[in-house]
Amino acid sequence: MTREPIPVIVVAGFLGAGKTTLLNHLLRGGSGARIGVLVNDFGAVNIDAMLVAGQVGDVVGLTNGCMCCAVDRAGLDDALSALARPAAQLDAIVIEASGIAEPKSLIRMITAMADPRMRYGGLVYLVDAALFETARRAHPEIDGHVAVADLVVLNKTDLVDVDALTATRTELTALNPSAPQLCVTGGRIDPALLFDIPTRAPDDGGDRPIQLSLDALLREADDTHAGESGHVGESGHVGELGHAHLHDAFESVEFCTPEAMDPRALASFLTRPPAGIYRIKGVVWFDLPGHRQRHVVHAVGGFVDVSRDSWHGQDRQTALVAIGTGIDRDEVCAQLAAASATTATADDEHGILHITRFLPPA
Repeated sequence: MTREPIPVIVVAGFLGAGKTTLLNHLLRGGSGARIGVLVNDFGAVNIDAMLVAGQVGDVVGLTNGCMCCAVDRAGLDDALSALARPAAQLDAIVIEASGIAEPKSLIRMITAMADPRMRYGGLVYLVDAALFETARRAHPEIDGHVAVADLVVLNKTDLVDVDALTATRTELTALNPSAPQLCVTGGRIDPALLFDIPTRAPDDGGDRPIQLSLDALLREADDTHAGESGHVGESGHVGELGHAHLHDAFESVEFCTPEAMDPRALASFLTRPPAGIYRIKGVVWFDLPGHRQRHVVHAVGGFVDVSRDSWHGQDRQTALVAIGTGIDRDEVCAQLAAASATTATADDEHGILHITRFLPPA
């Protein structure tokens, strides 16, 4: 079975919102995921890349300005392709965008990637809870940035009172009613919300040497310091912080059925999911001539990626998981149940085109 495409996740937000802090948390979180990082800092010296990790093979820094305007198409493709090389065995690639980047342009660039080894993994937009109103008054374009986010992370919530936090969340909902919102401190976000966490054995890779990824190097350093001092620092989430109940911040809804699905109705659900859903993943069964293969689907923010392979003796079924925050579980299940195949599906000869259009080019 072929390896699934690597999700490319864009982390954006205004200057000082906490993007580098969030990125470092993902890298030091101990999830076991191998994360590639592309850091885009505005200016001649890539300060943020230094803050993240320095000179490591899995870090590619674009220092000649905003990725969305000063780095050409080929430059970004080459940087991402270097990270997606099979030897790196990455589970996700995270792009930390410049604080003055244009998110719409970034989304267009990522979704236009021709490399089938990667797929768009969503736009995570950070908001400074204490300075959001001040920033948007000075820079009205921030409203448009929030509007195109797939996930809004309200950071530094410990710096504001409950009333102010509620008011900011209301404003964010007005700007983007469909995107899930997370309220965090210190940029702490569970990576399982953004991408699948691998279940690797400790000796993964056998005797073949594998270059340590950036996240592995940082965790190794944390483990060393923990052994010397008896505790892990703030980024390690040990001690008083414990696990910080990160899983409480989001939820998943599973839908399984042995029935085949209606491709037209399913495509509608994938491209326009209910509010609060960040991503959707799973396998789908279509009982249609020429399309009875196992369809693997991923969807983030209306962008859908589909691949096909064999069922390999598995029972033909549809099994989907929707992940996000504030999800209406009943609504999700009702919409997916309604997307199960009906007698009209067989007569809809062009319905499957709504799914096959998301397949990679032959």
